[in-house]
Amino acid sequence: MARTMVLPKIGVNLEKITLCRWLVKVGDKVGEGDAILEAETDKATQEFFATDSGFVAALLAGEGDTVLVGADLMVFVDEGEEYVAPAVPAADVAEPAPVAPVAPVAPVASVKAPDAEPGASVRPLSVGAPATSGRPRISPLARKLAKSLGIDPSQVPPRVPGGRVTGAAVRDYADVAVATSAAGGQKGIAPSGIRKVIAERMSQSASEKPTVALTVSVDATALLLLRGDYKQEGLPLSVDAVFVRTVAAALRLHPMLNAAFVGEGVVMNERVNIGVATDAPAGLIVPVVKNADEKSLFEIGEELAGLSERAINGEFTAEDVSGSTFTITNLGMFGIEEFTPIINPPECAILGIGAIVPQFCPDDAGQPVLKKLMKLTLVFDHRIVDGAPAARFLRDVKQFVERPVLML
Repeated sequence: MARTMVLPKIGVNLEKITLCRWLVKVGDKVGEGDAILEAETDKATQEFFATDSGFVAALLAGEGDTVLVGADLMVFVDEGEEYVAPAVPAADVAEPAPVAPVAPVAPVASVKAPDAEPGASVRPLSVGAPATSGRPRISPLARKLAKSLGIDPSQVPPRVPGGRVTGAAVRDYADVAVATSAAGGQKGIAPSGIRKVIAERMSQSASEKPTVALTVSVDATALLLLRGDYKQEGLPLSVDAVFVRTVAAALRLHPMLNAAFVGEGVVMNERVNIGVATDAPAGLIVPVVKNADEKSLFEIGEELAGLSERAINGEFTAEDVSGSTFTITNLGMFGIEEFTPIINPPECAILGIGAIVPQFCPDDAGQPVLKKLMKLTLVFDHRIVDGAPAARFLRDVKQFVERPVLML
């Protein structure tokens, strides 16, 4: 008897996939739980598994297709059974649309690539013509990244002449124009892969969420001393790890900031899962430290280091980047002192962390004292929480940073 498998729902937020590659073909014998396809979700590229067993009689979606959760994927039959696809009524068959003529596209003269490492010469990034003759040398990460962005690796020039194509070179290529129309106007790459997901989610957040931003200055002296103590013990600790623990402690005191607006109502999250925005070659990736309020600072530091490494190397899994209830984002390493981040939907809030800047401040006697200050900006969804509760949350985060013993 023929049985149709539909795309199963995996995770709370999964709504659709982009089918990258079938791992089976018609006629193959498949067991329940076997990997049948690779697909790109809004989080990562991952394998999907059979929910039934039998022989593959038909594949109902093609590589590159977008498939919604619950839509038909494939048909199974028993051994020896013949499958006849249902006929499509003539009325349901649409006439093929006429294909408009495509104007010839002239190559861009050249686009300057970003600066390379000191001492390395950089050639202009000529887009529209193959970057090299013959087979380009390309790193495994760059090849994987190019595939996720829908880019032909042979079109990507290395950052250094004669060098191999790296993930950074692929990202450079994805950020510049690829063609010029006959009228001379520039045309950009249509967003795809992770970049497309980021665009969709940020547009959703900006259009749906009535947001408010609150900023406070924080004395980071105690935070730096805490990191120094851990370093002396041979336990490197990032600023982000400290803030994961800090925010997790504050969220336990202010659970509304850990909520989410779903549909027409507010959903209270029982777990405190902190996402950390990470700059990776593929784009913005947000690894998630699960149950951060139940872990020690050392445990958070170790886990976050592993998550960040996998994100940067393109080796992260869907589990690594799913389930966040609150996000932190740090641009301090770039010298950015203050900024207003966009909330990661459907979360209630996000915390932006600025650079640590030496600054003279008056003491109780009015004398100048050199302090190391940083600015924290909390952006929150006003549908879920009001200004005063959000301010109390930010006040507690400030207190925990300035007196870490209170949150350990």
